[in-house]
Parts: sequence; structure tokens; C-alpha cells
Amino acid sequence: MEKQTQDKFLDFVERYLVIDGAKCYRHCEQPAKFTPIFQSESSLVGAYVCPQGYVSRVVYFSANPDAEWFKEFLRNPLGEKRVKTQDIRSATRHGWELGGTAEAEISEVAKSGTITQYYWTFYPKTNEEKSLGTFLCPKEEGGCGRLYTKLNTEDSRLCPNCRNA
Repeated sequence: MEKQTQDKFLDFVERYLVIDGAKCYRHCEQPAKFTPIFQSESSLVGAYVCPQGYVSRVVYFSANPDAEWFKEFLRNPLGEKRVKTQDIRSATRHGWELGGTAEAEISEVAKSGTITQYYWTFYPKTNEEKSLGTFLCPKEEGGCGRLYTKLNTEDSRLCPNCRNA
């Protein structure tokens, strides 16, 4: 993918596919902000994070999406037990569903006229799983910007590595 097309793809994603003001899911009802956690020339991974740092969803946009890469990207900080294959879902986004301007532009960034995105949401089943949350260590508070898990009742917003540094 040439650089100009890559830039157009990421610009398209940020303008039409990143949702502002989504509600935090399963934690609180406050607005969750999309926070980029990984970006390359042709892909973007971001987490929807509430003001307390809880991550309700992680989304992966790429010109050439790779579900296995995304699963390993998540498993690295969160573990195999928390990132289950069935919790990674895909969605095909069409220009027509995003509005007239997006419909006119999508063919410039995706030859098929569609963009496939992957997203991960943790679906807890046991009380132990429900007591842990996925959080983002906040860079604006001196953190590393990585995903981590902690008890939902813990007050610290920094991950264990940053807390102990």
C-alpha cells in the first residue's frame, strides 16, 4: 500500500469509523473516549476508555486486517484466559452505511468498497472474571499507555509496572 493511500485510510478511519461519545460498557454509563494504543502505516488499534480508565472495547482497523495478529496483540498484555477467540468479532463497514461523503471516499481507501474491522470485548462469565476489569494505564498521569487487568475495586489508575517504577 502506497504512503498516500495509507494516510487516506487512517484519515478515513478517524473521520468515519471512530465513534465519539460511546458509553462505557459494563462498568459505568459515562462517555468512553477512543484512545489510540497502536498505529502503523496501515492500521490503527484503539481502546474505548471511560474517565476511570476502564476499557470496554478495543477496535482494530487495518487495510489488510489479520485477526490472529490482533488476538496476539491483546494476549500479550492481558493473557490467553482473558482474550478468547470467541470474544474477537468482525464487522464489515460499507460506505453507504456511513453517509454520502464516506460512500464517495471509501473506494479510495478500500478497493472492495468495504472495510473490515475487528473488535474485542471481554464477556465475563464467573464472579472472579466479573471482579477484574481491563484498564488502560494513562500516559497523561505518567503511565505507559498499555492495557492491563486489575480488580475493579482497586483505586490506582497506573498499571503495576508503572506503580512500582
